[in-house]
This record gives sequence, C-alpha cells and structure tokens, in this order.
Amino acid sequence: MSKGRPEMENLARQFYRDQKKVLDLIRKPSSRSGFDPAIHRLFGNDPKQGKMVRIGNRDYRYSSLAKNLVSFLPARWHEELDKTKGTWSGCANWWAGYPFIAWVEIRVGDDGTTGYLKLDAEVGPISGHRIRKGIIDAIKVAASAKGLERIQFPAGASDKGRLYSRFLRKNSIAVNDIGDTGEIETKFVQLIADFGPEFELVASVIPEFLRLGELR
Repeated sequence: MSKGRPEMENLARQFYRDQKKVLDLIRKPSSRSGFDPAIHRLFGNDPKQGKMVRIGNRDYRYSSLAKNLVSFLPARWHEELDKTKGTWSGCANWWAGYPFIAWVEIRVGDDGTTGYLKLDAEVGPISGHRIRKGIIDAIKVAASAKGLERIQFPAGASDKGRLYSRFLRKNSIAVNDIGDTGEIETKFVQLIADFGPEFELVASVIPEFLRLGELR
C-alpha cells in the first residue's frame, strides 16, 4: 500500500469537515436574516415578557426571543389559564410559567436563501401526571369532535415521565428569501392566523381543567 494513501485520506476527511462547517454556517439563520427585524416589527423593539400585541385579528402575550425563535401565548390561553387561579407545579421556570407555550421559528434551506417558518405549540412539564394526562386527553377529544386534524399528539404523549408534548401538524409556511423582513412578517401573520381555530379550541378547553382537581 502506498504510504501516501493514508495522508490523502486524512486530507480528504479534513476537507469534508471544513466544507461541512461552512455549510452548517450557511444553513443557520444569521444576525443579518430578516427574522429578528420582522419580530421587532410585530412585538416591538424591546418587548417585555407578558407584553400584549395585536397580530392580525387576535391578541398575543410575548414570552421571549432567541436567535431563530419567538415564543408567545395566545391571549385567550393566558386569560383562561389565569381564571383557573392554579399554581402550575413544574412550570414555574418553563417559558412563561404556564402549562402551554407556542412559538414560531425560522429554518433555513440548504441553499441558504430559502427557508420556512414553523409554528409549534406544546404542553409542558406539569408535575402531576393525572392533570397533565387530563389536559392532553381533553384537547384530543375536543379536537376530534371539531374535526381539527392539525391537532395531533405523538404516541405516548400522556405517559408517565413525559414532560414535553407538541401537538400541531401541517404547521409550516415557505419563505422565499430569509433576508426579506417584509416577507417574513407577512408569512408570520399568515401562519398564526391560519391556526386561529386550533388556538381557540385550546382556550375553550382550559375551563375543564378545573375539574381535574390538582391545580395547587
């Protein structure tokens, strides 16, 4: 075997690693993407947690902003959860401190220019298994009755030991240019407006949680 072959293989592996690093950097949203400016247009330049904003024809409570993700609560969820006057054990340090959260994140395509916005909603780490299971079951039953097929929990979502359970499907919208602030803003509004029925269904189910008897 040629002595030069191992050296060539090492060079090839190094070249691959270097190229992968470059591609990974391209795929990640940068500070020059239009996502942050679009979010500031929608939520304000320096929003505080709990700030109420009007997006489309619905109100939302701001939670937090990361590099490629903004989290919030539909105001109707916030309103109904506050009516329960419960202490959501296990959720005090999770997102906004409630058993639910919603967020929109941007993901970048392989070409570094196109991408998509994805909306997620999640039931969080409620420490009481009975109430967590009851919440998930109530949402599933109500969604089935209303024919809202985009609410789908994964298998085992209410099993003991599970902490986080996302429940939205078919929940993304394409972005042609991740650097276009106006496009991202428009697509963001369009995406969350499209899920208005799902947001409203969750809000309508929240009063049932009082019957579960483990809020404190």
